[in-house]
Amino acid sequence: MKNLFSFTIILVSAFAFSQQKWTLLECVNHAADNNLTIQQSRINEQLFENTLKNANNQWLPTATGYFDNSLTVGTNNPVINKGYQQYNNSLGVNSNITIFNGGLVHLNKEKSALGVESSKLQTESVTNDISLMVVNYYLNVMLNRELLQIAEGNLVLNENQLDRVQKQFNEGVVARADLVQAEANVAQERKNVADAKIEVERALFNLAVLLQLPDYRQFDVVTIPVPDNLELGLYDMNEILETAYREQPSVKKAEVDVESAGKDIDIAKTGLLPTVTGTYNLGTSYADYFNKGLMTDAWLSQWYDNITNVFGVSVQIPIFEKFNNKVNIERATINQSLSQNTLDLQKQTIRENVQEAYFNVNTSYQAFEFAKESVRTNEVSADFAQRSFDAGVLNIYDLNIARNNLVVAQSQMAQAKYNFIFRLKVLDFYAGRPLTEGL
Repeated sequence: MKNLFSFTIILVSAFAFSQQKWTLLECVNHAADNNLTIQQSRINEQLFENTLKNANNQWLPTATGYFDNSLTVGTNNPVINKGYQQYNNSLGVNSNITIFNGGLVHLNKEKSALGVESSKLQTESVTNDISLMVVNYYLNVMLNRELLQIAEGNLVLNENQLDRVQKQFNEGVVARADLVQAEANVAQERKNVADAKIEVERALFNLAVLLQLPDYRQFDVVTIPVPDNLELGLYDMNEILETAYREQPSVKKAEVDVESAGKDIDIAKTGLLPTVTGTYNLGTSYADYFNKGLMTDAWLSQWYDNITNVFGVSVQIPIFEKFNNKVNIERATINQSLSQNTLDLQKQTIRENVQEAYFNVNTSYQAFEFAKESVRTNEVSADFAQRSFDAGVLNIYDLNIARNNLVVAQSQMAQAKYNFIFRLKVLDFYAGRPLTEGL
């Protein structure tokens, strides 16, 4: 009974999963939480956070304990006038603390904090790229579903046409060639529907792979109703560009890296300054002889009597370091120039991407409008061809041409529509709008 209950639970869970349809927002969130590339970037964040934690502790003193033992074998001791063996033992604690090193500890903390910020921005950038891919793949599913609807609609038309031609053939109105052609049309449209279904499954498979789901076979998504009366809207390219400069994580990361490179210059300059270190030692010792005639105090007495406290201050002043400090400063300065150049390249890339996105939105909208007009005119042409065929003044071959032209126009309009939507999402991405807004 228990096994039957468990089996029932498994079946219900599997059925529930098979009925689940993912929304676009759920797909984007799942990718952000589970994508391995994003997870790797988050692990990299932990490394930088660990480095920052270590940098925050560098102002603390160090403390080490020691316990030394030694055996001395001598050739002559004046007290016994012969060789001797002496055991020595010492133990204690050493501690030192950096009093001054040109602000190196503080600079390392600031640089490590910038490293953490840079790694988080890198994760955000990777997440944005993956999210944009998810939107693209999701829209590709929507496109192929619409193409499937077009194919299914055309199949229904051809099946109805076959019924009419069959009746006309039975009545002797049309030749057998027309009937055969109508049957061939239905067979071809059934194949087109099957191909369209495969493309829908392929699009779902590609999205499931991108989401890194363990089993794509039960995966499905919610269909987003996308009307044909889309509007372009008003977009100011300069405003979008300013927003992208200000908000895009790739640019912000490059800016942080420039600041971090500046810290490297300051760190290199600390090599020109003196270092002051405070030291402290607390220790004691004990000695004993293995020879008769050589007496020592008891080990507890020696440990107590030999306790010493040593305080010290060490100052190291760089005088000549084989020009290492000079070279280090020059290298850090060059690296800052490289970081600044990377920032300039990022801004240039953003500018080019925004301009391209702006151009693509406008041209894809124009293509969509032309495609809608093509559908409208081909609908009129197909309707006229159908009426002419029904009146017996047009053969079935010319009717097929008109219908095929309409199907091609409808498919092109669907492709133009979803291409425009994706181009619009790319522009929204740079404008700082959520990718799922409006979908």
